[in-house]
Amino acid sequence: MKKISKKLVLILCLAMVVSVFAGCSPDKEDGKDSDKKTISIGCMPLNEQALQPVKEAMAEKGYEVEIKVFDGNNLPAEALKADEIDALLLNHLPWVKNFNEQNDAELTMVDGFTYASIFGLYSAKWDSIDKIPQDGKIIVSNDPANMHRSLLFLDKLGLIKLGDKTGDYYTVLDIKENPKNLQIVEVETTNTAGSYQDADASISFSSVMRNAGIDAYSYLAEDGDYVNYPTGFFVNKGDEESEWAKALIEVTSTEEYKNKFDQAFGGAYKIFDYEG
Repeated sequence: MKKISKKLVLILCLAMVVSVFAGCSPDKEDGKDSDKKTISIGCMPLNEQALQPVKEAMAEKGYEVEIKVFDGNNLPAEALKADEIDALLLNHLPWVKNFNEQNDAELTMVDGFTYASIFGLYSAKWDSIDKIPQDGKIIVSNDPANMHRSLLFLDKLGLIKLGDKTGDYYTVLDIKENPKNLQIVEVETTNTAGSYQDADASISFSSVMRNAGIDAYSYLAEDGDYVNYPTGFFVNKGDEESEWAKALIEVTSTEEYKNKFDQAFGGAYKIFDYEG
């Protein structure tokens, strides 16, 4: 009995030691790496340039940043949810909130660095909004958040009149009046520039247009609501307080970085302090 008792005591002691070391590991917070040194960040070609100076500045702090470029607006968010990347810099906050609701995700924006793209009405055929013809074709984004914003913009311009929302976001079903019988054509956000030449007008982000080789400031009108659509670093919930996330904010808060950002995008994006 004494031998058995000693064995039990030894097993219990070993279990306690393992538990203590596991609980005191300096690199973990709630099961996540608090201060890992290799960080992967997702983006798209249209904003990849925003991450190149981040990679250089993070290297000076001892971090290796892997930039992963995706070819779809939703793909970085899906990869982040699946823990295939550590962060993303691409989608704006309302878009991410809708993604979270639709995908049972908890993507969280890290407080600090935020910017936005101008949201404008562009036309390759007409030089004024009044010239958009009867039965004209208008290209808009097909995701709920950007569709909602596009319809509000068209209402603001007087091209349509919206009724009451039937859901959380406006859809084409909520158009109450459409005096020019405009055809609202829904496409993926990054294709709003690709369809630009074939339509009478396209509602698109200045960054998307610039990436397609179109003057970002050639819009007929812009909605002026960019402050409510901030883009920043999004991570999975729990990582926003990690050391590496804080380092991302530090390197993007310098005047040196902001100057490089403005030079890279020529004003197609606006850096601003989000107060939401």
